Amino acid sequence: MARLIDLSHTIIPNSAGRKFEIEMVGADEINPNVIRLENQWYIMHNISMVNHIGTHIEAPFHLLKNGKDVSQISLDRLCGEAVILNLKEVLPRSSVTIECIQKAAKEAGDIKQGDIVLCNLGFSKYYGKPEYKNNPYFSTESIEWLIEKGMKLMGVDTSGVELPASEEHINHYTLFINSIPLIENMCNLDSISGNRIQIYAFPLAVKGLDSFPLRVIASEY
Repeated sequence: MARLIDLSHTIIPNSAGRKFEIEMVGADEINPNVIRLENQWYIMHNISMVNHIGTHIEAPFHLLKNGKDVSQISLDRLCGEAVILNLKEVLPRSSVTIECIQKAAKEAGDIKQGDIVLCNLGFSKYYGKPEYKNNPYFSTESIEWLIEKGMKLMGVDTSGVELPASEEHINHYTLFINSIPLIENMCNLDSISGNRIQIYAFPLAVKGLDSFPLRVIASEY
């Protein structure tokens, strides 16, 4: 039987760093014909949120007007075999260079065409803390190399992959122009025992959204 590993942070309303508010309402406010059985309260919730929150996926539509939104990403791009790159030696606020990526890829047994690439920078332990802002960043050359190797989806245990103070979002653009979505704020990558694992990363299919939280699950035999 497979061991399932949750690679997503739990979103805690009003404590998530960005807007995520829930309002409990009685189901009768939505359906006036509700009949409650004994000890049954039957509730629903209104949700108000920023979509870039918690462990979330960013679709090409985030930067590209004609890019795919979260509902248009093909299912085969959101699941499959993932390779884990150990990048924990990269110091905070330092660059993940192409040499770093190539070394980690070699240690993991290389990157195959169609791989999901998960980058373990060892930063999920700082999630929700001030230190989380000091994450390493990726050189554009390292992103380009991963794309050339055949990466179909990228995930990181930090808040992003962008160059410091970049307002051009060149790394995001490099991914999105190649139709590669990005998952940010992952966790529990250290719980994966090997370098390869099966991954499932499905957001709700909401038309017109550039990003949405998701539950990323790893399946390990």
